[in-house]
This record gives sequence, C-alpha cells and structure tokens, in this order.
Amino acid sequence: MRKIFLVLLLLTSVVTAMDNRFFMGMRNQRFLFAGVQHGAYGIAFEQSLLNQDFELQHGRIALFAKYSLPFTITLWYILYGGMQYDLDYYDYGGELSLLWAHHRYVQIKARYRPFYDSDLGVKYGYLFQMQSYPFKEVGFYAGVKNMPDYRNVERRFFGGMLFDVGRLGVYPEISVPVHGSLEWIRVQLNFIYNYDFK
Repeated sequence: MRKIFLVLLLLTSVVTAMDNRFFMGMRNQRFLFAGVQHGAYGIAFEQSLLNQDFELQHGRIALFAKYSLPFTITLWYILYGGMQYDLDYYDYGGELSLLWAHHRYVQIKARYRPFYDSDLGVKYGYLFQMQSYPFKEVGFYAGVKNMPDYRNVERRFFGGMLFDVGRLGVYPEISVPVHGSLEWIRVQLNFIYNYDFK
C-alpha cells in the first residue's frame, strides 16, 4: 500500500509541475487507477483490489494519446504493460478507441485491444457501443464486447447509464453472456474524477 501511495504522490507532483490534468477512479470495482495528462499525452497507473494477498495483486502502467479527428471523431491510443507482483504472470498490449459524437443524442464508440498474457497467450478484445445523452448530465449506453473484466476475453451484451456531473463521471453497468445462462449476470460500477490544474 505504501508503494501505491508513493506512486500517487509522484503523479500528483508531476501534474502540478506540468499545470495540466490529474485523474483518478475505479474500474469494475476491482481496479483503482490514477494518472496525469499533458495536452494530448498522458500516463496512468492501475492497481488491483482483489480479495487476496498483496503479492497476488496486479499492477499496470499505461501510456496514452488522445487526438481529435475530422467528422467529430475522437481517437485514443494506449500502450500498457503489467504484472502480478509475485511475477507469476505478466501482460502487455495496446488499445485503439474511437468515439463518433454526431451530437449528444447519437454517439458510437468502438474499441480494439490486442494483448498478450503470459498464461493465456495472444488475445483480441473488442467493444461496440451506442450511447445517447437525452438529458444534460445523464445518458444511456448499450452494446456488445469481449473486453476482459479481469484477464480473459468473454463475449457479453451490456448496458448502463452515464452520469457526468462536473468533474465526476459515474458509469454503472449490467452485462450478460452472449452464450450462457442469465445466472451469470454481472453488475459493475466505474467512475472517474478529473481535476484540471491551471
């Protein structure tokens, strides 16, 4: 835990010096992340919160870039690498995301992630999502994905809500397997907090 605190402290110091954006949040109730963004580029650290000993936890570093393209398209590219702290396995990969926002009512998101896991081998994750903001700070989304919630790919239908209020975004989600029983319904919560240093 002390290492996580020192990394967060370092990231906060760097972003203060760069006079840009700091962000932190949680993914799938299982992973905490924090990072800094300088213009179009940034770095983030993710730490697992699994119910097991610290040496069985997983840490990951990611470098990312964000670009605005014609036709109201936003592109993100991520390169990442991580490992379990007892060195039992490691992983690395990349991710390409596109968001086309015609206006707040019609938005399409697509994501592709090739990655390597030292236990599972080469895998390919994808996501296709339609979303809409019928209200100023509240939206809805639905789609299909096989992005790993933890390590392995798994095809699922999913849907949820988008709450973007000021600096805070909260995204509850429910998903079911494409093939399989409804008893494998999964409920997840994601959130992110952004702070711009002026």
